[in-house]
Amino acid sequence: MSICAFILEAQNEWESSFFVPIATESFFKRCWLPAIEALRLRWTAIFPTGIDVEEQDLPAVMEELNLIKAWAAHHLADEEDRMRLVERIDWICEKLPQAFQRKEAILFIG
Repeated sequence: MSICAFILEAQNEWESSFFVPIATESFFKRCWLPAIEALRLRWTAIFPTGIDVEEQDLPAVMEELNLIKAWAAHHLADEEDRMRLVERIDWICEKLPQAFQRKEAILFIG
């Protein structure tokens, strides 16, 4: 299984095609979860079960993503995992704000 982000109740073709892969379940457990637990994060901890994100929630989610990235840079021993996680979070942080072209959009991450 994988964790991804998409727009709920898409209103147009662009919203329907919006899809951001976050992580496979195994990679999330191996690389994301240790950071989430160590940092006691709230939003990203719910990614595996699913969470609705509104535009006003995005700064908190982005902050947690950046905290995970910083944690990984110092704590993930496997260089390939570390690089993969950092690159993916950079890409996610670039893509997620694009979901809110319509202010009422709801982004589901799960």
